[in-house]
Amino acid sequence: MSRVMILFFLSLVLIPTGLASGHPPDSIELVFDSPKNVLQVTVHHHVKDLGKHYVNQILVKLNGEKIIEQKCKSQSDSRLQMVDYRIIDARPGDEILVTVGCNISGRKKLKIVVKEEPEQQEAGPGEGE
Repeated sequence: MSRVMILFFLSLVLIPTGLASGHPPDSIELVFDSPKNVLQVTVHHHVKDLGKHYVNQILVKLNGEKIIEQKCKSQSDSRLQMVDYRIIDARPGDEILVTVGCNISGRKKLKIVVKEEPEQQEAGPGEGE
């Protein structure tokens, strides 16, 4: 068997195995505190090895415009990633869209509309992409 055929066979066996260990985040929760203009993002993503599998990107758009892009090299713990962002330009009626990605496979997104009430508002769980 030629060297090329051996490499081809190994790639057919090993690539799907590597992808099977990765999965998109399970869900997203968004809480926007209007008086403080703070968005709390909680990403549920259960992993076994934080060094190899984690939430690696969080993207926040305000009314379709990218305002925050955070690259991560690990997540808060083996169950979730939590971050808070101050969004000083958010006004009632504005749409905040959050997209999160896994370093191995998949993304998930969720949006929330800023309300006038001075209390916290929540959205979750997020839809897959």
